[in-house]
Amino acid sequence: MLGHAGVKAALFACAGVLLDRYASVDEHELFGRARELPEVGALFAVGGLALCGLPPFGSGLGKAVAEEAAGHTAAWLPALYVLVSAVTGGAVLRAGLRIFAGVGRRPRDGQESGPETTGEEEPETGRRLRRIPVPLLAVPAALLAGSLAVGVIPAVASAVDRAGALFTDTGGYRRSVLDGRAAAVPASVPPHWQATGIVLGLLSTALAITLATLAVRRPVRTGTAALLAPVRRLQSGHIGDYVAWLVAGTALLTVLTVPGVR
Repeated sequence: MLGHAGVKAALFACAGVLLDRYASVDEHELFGRARELPEVGALFAVGGLALCGLPPFGSGLGKAVAEEAAGHTAAWLPALYVLVSAVTGGAVLRAGLRIFAGVGRRPRDGQESGPETTGEEEPETGRRLRRIPVPLLAVPAALLAGSLAVGVIPAVASAVDRAGALFTDTGGYRRSVLDGRAAAVPASVPPHWQATGIVLGLLSTALAITLATLAVRRPVRTGTAALLAPVRRLQSGHIGDYVAWLVAGTALLTVLTVPGVR
């Protein structure tokens, strides 16, 4: 989770640079305009790859550990992890290709752009900066480096694992508060890379790159666009709708995977 959070935060920081620079975060409106920001584009691309679960990032390690645990519950769950990671990371990489490299067809005015992402945003500075301040680049770089450290430095992963074990040890909390005894670290196996997790991480990354490339290189046909229209309408941009879909998806997975619920 820590590695994943670092990657997501880095991507948000990159989006903040775009917002400050162009007063927009719409990928169609920004088509090719961020070619002048290669450093931000590189950080955005690395974040997209890490979001796919690319080893050795901490996000990939967390994905591998979750896939291993999920496989003991239902054999099809690791495949679902790979698919979701590929689609999510592919969407980020697609946006990066369009915004920072201008890959694909330039969209016409109003094409493929929903009302939830268009429109002018309030600028965060009084005037446009001539160059990107170092802190705006250092923050996403540090976040990505932290995620990488979780995946490549065993001591960091072990420390995160111990902290997580203490955080979820309700019995230790009770003993510490009621009895005044220091909570002992619960016994656990530190997260580590296994061959299966590495292969699945590389697979989800390859699928994400393929999906992103197809999205920018091959125009969506009219029939396909009509089929995808209901799915696109679900992306309303309203946080309440996203929470509702998250709850619905969690409930469905619970019904399908937790014994005794079905």
